[in-house]
Amino acid sequence: MGKKKASGRGGARKGAGRPIGEDGPTVALTVTVPESLLAQLDTLAESKGWKRSKAATEAIRAFVKRSR
Repeated sequence: MGKKKASGRGGARKGAGRPIGEDGPTVALTVTVPESLLAQLDTLAESKGWKRSKAATEAIRAFVKRSR
């Protein structure tokens, strides 16, 4: 005879998992850039208290907006 699961355990939990950003789900992006440009991006990110990913996202967002 199998054991029963205790009630309330298992299954999806509200708020669990990676949060979806304001622009929808995120994807990984691999790019190659000159070391000097990466250093500038890292300096900017640090000055704003951002992670490198956030700084890159904001740079791409600004580029797309400017290109419209």
